Amino acid sequence: MAVTFENLKTKLGDWLDMDTTRLPDSVRGDIINIVMREILRKRDLRFGETSDTFATVASTRNYLLPTGWSRPQSLWYQNPDTLGITFLTFLNKDEFDLKFPDSTKEADPSNFTVWAGNIQLGKTPERILTINRNYYAILADLADGSPDNENDFTKNAWEVLLYGGLKESSRYG
Repeated sequence: MAVTFENLKTKLGDWLDMDTTRLPDSVRGDIINIVMREILRKRDLRFGETSDTFATVASTRNYLLPTGWSRPQSLWYQNPDTLGITFLTFLNKDEFDLKFPDSTKEADPSNFTVWAGNIQLGKTPERILTINRNYYAILADLADGSPDNENDFTKNAWEVLLYGGLKESSRYG
């Protein structure tokens, strides 16, 4: 059963036995969105699974993270020479800097890290490659009115948002 953002806010107030004077509609919405973001940051759930691609640029190491990025799952590309698939291995920033201290050295990338709002590839790509990116994202905040008043979370696990909202609300009496 799908539940809209408006329905969730009403349910939250009903369960807490609070009208919109005591718990304003905007605060109810903030609580639900905070709960959704917190859950998606802490857990690898299908609701945040996202896939896309980006093209590399020769001699460019850094690529901006997409909107909503939380953490990587996998990056891979098809090697144009062998047609084989190459999965990039994640390294923490220190390991990455030790392995690829010189960003001017170019070749097909084998590793990546995430730093300062960028995906950094090592070695720096020497040609255009299409990188397939699978990652966990934080969903856009819910808002009143279609289409922003529901998402996969509200369609499939709205009760988790309601329970989290009740738990979060109870902290403030």
